[in-house]
Amino acid sequence: MNLFILKRAGISIRLGQQIGRGGEGNVFAIEGQNDRVAKIYSKQPDQGKIQKLAAMTATASPSLLRIAAWPIDLLTDSNSGVRGFVMPRIVARRDIHELYSPKSRSEEFPEADFRFLVHVGANIARAFAIIHEHGHVLGDVNHGNLLVGPDGTVVLIDCDSFQIRMGSNVFTCDVGVPLFTAPELHGRSFRNLQRTANHDLFGLAVLLFHLLYIGRHPFAGRYSGPGDMPIERAIAEYRFAYGPDRAINGMDRPPGTISLETLGTAIAQQFTQAFNRSGSAAGRPVAKSWVAALEKLQAGLRQCSVASWHHYPAELGACLWCAVETQTSVRLFGIPLPKAGGQVDLEAIWKSIVTIPAPENDPVLPSERPWQAPAGVEVPSIAPKYVRLFLSVGLICGGLTACNTPVTDGWLWTIASYILAIIVWPWVSSEKRSTAERAYAAANAEWQAVLGRWRREASREAFTTKVKDLESARAQLTDIPNERRRRMEMLEADRENVQRRRYLDRFRIDRASINKIGAGRTAMLASYGIETANDIDAYKIKQIPGFGDVLTSELVSWRIRHVNNFRFNPNEPVDRRDIEALDRELATKRQTLEILLRQGPGTLIRMSQEINSARPRLMPLLEKAWDNFKVAEARRRAL
Repeated sequence: MNLFILKRAGISIRLGQQIGRGGEGNVFAIEGQNDRVAKIYSKQPDQGKIQKLAAMTATASPSLLRIAAWPIDLLTDSNSGVRGFVMPRIVARRDIHELYSPKSRSEEFPEADFRFLVHVGANIARAFAIIHEHGHVLGDVNHGNLLVGPDGTVVLIDCDSFQIRMGSNVFTCDVGVPLFTAPELHGRSFRNLQRTANHDLFGLAVLLFHLLYIGRHPFAGRYSGPGDMPIERAIAEYRFAYGPDRAINGMDRPPGTISLETLGTAIAQQFTQAFNRSGSAAGRPVAKSWVAALEKLQAGLRQCSVASWHHYPAELGACLWCAVETQTSVRLFGIPLPKAGGQVDLEAIWKSIVTIPAPENDPVLPSERPWQAPAGVEVPSIAPKYVRLFLSVGLICGGLTACNTPVTDGWLWTIASYILAIIVWPWVSSEKRSTAERAYAAANAEWQAVLGRWRREASREAFTTKVKDLESARAQLTDIPNERRRRMEMLEADRENVQRRRYLDRFRIDRASINKIGAGRTAMLASYGIETANDIDAYKIKQIPGFGDVLTSELVSWRIRHVNNFRFNPNEPVDRRDIEALDRELATKRQTLEILLRQGPGTLIRMSQEINSARPRLMPLLEKAWDNFKVAEARRRAL
């Protein structure tokens, strides 16, 4: 039977082909309607489910329909029995897991960068905010009920499982995924349990953590206490592996991950409040608070000077993603294809670069000339210090000689010599010496600071270094065709290994049936960068808490079965995706080098002008700093 009646509209529709399958029912296209689909339950829903669906169709609003596959109308059969409902059609979207996992992101979102992840995170928070504003609760928060489009928009699905409020009536959500469930709900039955928006906000924070922190689960970490610490137990005991109290809780984050504070204080505080004990009582950050924090994070991102597809918080001194990729050997983000520009006349640009005159040679610095004290400045001589030192030493030696003389008056001469030595000795108080040392240190610091400024702003070396950089850019740009040929040869030589890796990457652990490896252990493996058969390595697995010989053997055996099924195809060319990735990388490199060379003439002219104007301005400061340093040095040596 494929003919149903829209209950509210009172018109008939005919089902088209099946386009989806789920645990409760199947999804079908609707003939003549491209923007809607029908969900038909395998079993006729009970009265409670029907009332819930009726409440949802009654509260459907433009804002809900924009962010969710929300029921629009009920579908009844010829006997007026409710069999399902109609909802908006969702097209060209992927599961959120495909985005926050670096490995699947490279396949499904090849041009996604960190800015895109932050943008998607803000959209997820907006969707939660709309649900909560309508008085509803998602309840069963997990990565399976959230889809992402190529433009970063998100849609919530499986909405008929949400907790729905209609006036005083509450239709509960009777299911849940432990890895996204708030700690205070662990161990409780979901059946007829009225959940709150605050419970949802824990799941929202877990989703956002997955998205921002390289696909890791916030409670998957290294436990230093006795026994095993599965993720479910860590959640129930508030053991946030990245939090400020992680050491007290016996937890630490896995290797190859970034610290909580890396993305800024505001983001760190949001996650801490969401995952600590006070969040369950005092309230976790609301969805709109996440939107504001993520928009601020996105606005403050800086482009990496080495890898232009990397974007990181501006307050960091260096690109964190370059460091993570170096440590893990995993490419985190795809390389976008640069926009095509006009042809570059390299020879003409280079001719204009070499014709720009360099600044004159650097003038002689004060430190390179014989120094004389400035007029009116008294510089103590070091000679009296050494004269008194020699006299004191002589008197002491004379006293020692007299002490060994058999003459009676020898002892008197010895005592007199020591007294005179003490008077003559160049003794200086510790306070006076400390004052001189501080003055010397300050003068030296001032000299070094002004000298550094001179080298940056007034030295010819900065100009010549820039010319060398441009020469290197020209050589690299000219060599790009040869670099492509060399790297293509490497891909050709490595075809069998590449085919094997791609084959094994098709077998994901979260979609496999492996003995003793459930959802919690799968998430723990993912938090250590092990997601597919290709990632499985016995040594790495044994380093993961809770994974001993038995579990390692299960995983390795599963991988071996897939390895044994692999067959190398010598006739298969180099993978198109690898060639595309190589061409994207080289195109980005070409664009970066071309921009550098185009800007070269203007940069050199500006640098030359700035150097010539800086010299007369900085030389007096340099001379004054050198005079102060030499005076302080002389006073220090004279003590």
